[in-house]
Amino acid sequence: MLSLQPDFGDIMSIKNDYILPIAGLSVGYHDFTYQIDDKFFDNFDFSEVKKGSVNVDLNVEKHERELILTFKFEGNVYLACDRCNDEYEQPIENEAVIYLRYGNSYEEESDDVIVIPAEEGEFDISSLIYEYIILSLPIHRVHQDVSQCNQEVIDYLERTDDAEVDNDEIDPRWKCLEELKDKKDN
Repeated sequence: MLSLQPDFGDIMSIKNDYILPIAGLSVGYHDFTYQIDDKFFDNFDFSEVKKGSVNVDLNVEKHERELILTFKFEGNVYLACDRCNDEYEQPIENEAVIYLRYGNSYEEESDDVIVIPAEEGEFDISSLIYEYIILSLPIHRVHQDVSQCNQEVIDYLERTDDAEVDNDEIDPRWKCLEELKDKKDN
């Protein structure tokens, strides 16, 4: 699991916005709503997402020995296009279920089961929200329509690619291997 790196007072206040008060919840269903924005993404070092607006609906089903957290994500984030490196808007939608179980100490049993100490009164969900937003991103991140890409960059890449193909010079480091191949063929 990823964790926040609190460096500034502002970060701590944001982190506190995502503390789930599990000790005060009665057995049953509870709903929470979170609005994720640019400030949230600033708290994660090396995040590929810097801007976005994502609605997170969290349903907590509390039982005597566990809590079932059902997250629903919907919104948009801004990413760098893999083709032209310009920023584009990527819609995201995801759903995830996490089981919090009470035990002796903190432990991640699996991707969707987290054991927390029985005396734990709260649980920070910020890293879970961040991880599921990142997991909802597509592998290939490009503008929906090629015409939206930065045409200057696309033209440059095509010219560079063509120039490399047309270059018939052999790298001197490989020339001796080419000569060995020619000897073998003769």
